[in-house]
Amino acid sequence: MAAYTVIIGGHFWGGCLLLVIAVGRVITLRSWRTLGVMAGVLLLMAGYLALREHQLRQRELSYLHSSPVSLRLRVQPDAISVRGAAYYLTARVATTGEPVLIHGRVKTAGELAALKRVSVPQLWVIRGQQQGILPATNFGQFDAAKYWRRRGIVKTIAVTELTSQQPARSTLYGWFSDWWHSWRARLIHYCEGLPGALSVYALGLFPGQKRAETALELQGMRQLGLLHLFAISGMHVALLLGVLTWVLVHLRLAREHWEWLLLLGLPGYFILAGGGSGVLRACLMRGLQLFGKRIGRPIGTLDAWASALVGGLVLNPGLLFELGGQLSYGLSLALILLANERVHWRQIGLTLLSLPSLLSGVFQWHFLTLLANWVIVPLFPTVILPLTVVGTLCGHYLPIVSQWAAAILGKFDELLGWFGKLPGNVVFGQPVWWLTWVWVALTWGLFTRPVVQRRRWIFGLLASYGLAYGLIHVPFSGEVTYFDVGQGDSILIREPYNRRISLIDTGGRLGFREPDWVPRLPATYAATRTSLAYLRSRGITHIDDLYLTHHDADHIGDLPAFLQDMRVGRILVPAGMEREPSWQYLLHGSRVPVQPIKVGTVMPLKVLHPFEAAPAENANSLALQGSFGGHNFMFMGDLDRPGEQKILDAVPQLRTDVLKLGHHGSKTASAPAFLAQTKPQWAIISAGRQNRYGHPNQETLATLSDLKIPAVSTQTSGMIRYSYHGTHGFWQTKLKGDQET
Repeated sequence: MAAYTVIIGGHFWGGCLLLVIAVGRVITLRSWRTLGVMAGVLLLMAGYLALREHQLRQRELSYLHSSPVSLRLRVQPDAISVRGAAYYLTARVATTGEPVLIHGRVKTAGELAALKRVSVPQLWVIRGQQQGILPATNFGQFDAAKYWRRRGIVKTIAVTELTSQQPARSTLYGWFSDWWHSWRARLIHYCEGLPGALSVYALGLFPGQKRAETALELQGMRQLGLLHLFAISGMHVALLLGVLTWVLVHLRLAREHWEWLLLLGLPGYFILAGGGSGVLRACLMRGLQLFGKRIGRPIGTLDAWASALVGGLVLNPGLLFELGGQLSYGLSLALILLANERVHWRQIGLTLLSLPSLLSGVFQWHFLTLLANWVIVPLFPTVILPLTVVGTLCGHYLPIVSQWAAAILGKFDELLGWFGKLPGNVVFGQPVWWLTWVWVALTWGLFTRPVVQRRRWIFGLLASYGLAYGLIHVPFSGEVTYFDVGQGDSILIREPYNRRISLIDTGGRLGFREPDWVPRLPATYAATRTSLAYLRSRGITHIDDLYLTHHDADHIGDLPAFLQDMRVGRILVPAGMEREPSWQYLLHGSRVPVQPIKVGTVMPLKVLHPFEAAPAENANSLALQGSFGGHNFMFMGDLDRPGEQKILDAVPQLRTDVLKLGHHGSKTASAPAFLAQTKPQWAIISAGRQNRYGHPNQETLATLSDLKIPAVSTQTSGMIRYSYHGTHGFWQTKLKGDQET
């Protein structure tokens, strides 16, 4: 079943290889009954997945266009997530039962307070705009469309009006689920009221919920690769169930009674704990073993694990493609199979088995992770979990205890954050998928060898990691990449062997002042999910030259994210911008030198504009030019038509092969005379989907059509990348594939 889901999930040949190994293993058993069971399971799984895919295709919508819709939705109270004035949730269409993603904004402080108090199932009547879920539009970016499709969701609805909101009645078959969802909502509200770090830990461990502050509070755990201690691995579920078992035993209740009670309560606890892949695995394993015990047919740990994997694959066919599923099932299998190993070998095994998944998912690893796992994992059941439980139980009744627990957990996380900042974090980059499979296979092979031979295996493994690291960090090819950052600009220029890495603009969002009643949230930057994620996937940790074309937020708003995550050599701005105070706050006290440039300044990229110092508005935007892989590129920022004419007056014979249109394809730029003179073979447009400005303008598109200049836009193609070696290369877009040149 695992092999079959890998085949249909996108790794056809890898899944086929896994299937051949599985079938070959069954054939060697010489058991026709086992072979027949395997064939039957494959046929059932194939039919189930084919029917599921057919239903999803019938419900699919375009992610490029929206349409009006009016719906009645059934909403579970614990599904509502509020961030500032915005809310997000999953709901079901009341008439069809179809699951959908919902997002909207409240208009008053009263609406916000009421939304946060919801604790029973609701029936909503809404009006809004529906469309398909946008897939990952940049390489290295999390693919939300695939994630939700695996859960049967293919539509998202932007609510424009919530016309009615009232409690929903529970059906005969749905009351059990509704009851547990209501209790989970109350638990979330209770944990949100706890102080400081205790709130974050309690939310993560008990209802499996995240909030805006989680990324900041748990930065140390994230950096050291310890997040599997939370709902990712399901470890806390086993610990909590163990504690509950201990309590019931010492209450001297009849074992057959409380075991049946625990068994019947596990589906509810699955809902209460958030329903993640780790929680599912832990609940299924515990439930199967309890059931086998009660019916007199004991089920071994390995059989329980395998059965839990089957259940997980049925509920989520993409389980093995998700980092949480890989870590939860992979680490739990390792704990089972390495149970007889010595402690240090077991820790080495857990680290080596989790490393391929971490490198594929987050592209980095910290050398202190091994030490952190060795020290922190034993502290989790003995200190962290009890402290969180005691602090949570005391809550509103003994707030002093909760405050002490929050303070201790906060200090603990500060200590982890300090360790996480120590030298040793390696941005490895994203290895090819088949290599991660080889690493996992070699790691398991390591533990089939006698202890005296394992050092040579480890040396070979580390050598393969070192070779992969070198190929990622010193690539033979270069690239010119136009990121899809929505309504904004960000362009990467990376020369072969990473000799020089330049970035033109960072992207960003135009900010709008929120009313005073909207809670203030930690600053977030879209670049962490788009361009920075891609840079990490390529093993890039530094930028030599960071060009800021002008001071508009959609071009430089994400600058703080780059200054925090990257080593930047220098910041280059149009002459005059260095004196403007309006954007200096983005530097956050950074010591990176800011250098003004204009025409005549000697730079790796040729400066075409500006000619003199002036305020860094569109009219004074940087325009740059360079040659890479046999093509000449021009990057126009937001330069307008008068600026284009100045360039033509200064360089009458100006030509280019690839032109990044100025001002996102607006009619204020890309004058017909400028396009006719430069004669580009390709025009690149960077603009947001369904943006309020109407970019690119139809007049600009008509001009390109009249001059027979093909245009490629991030709106429809996503990231646009030209990869080259020497004077040859090929174009590749995230959404529309490749084209040789």
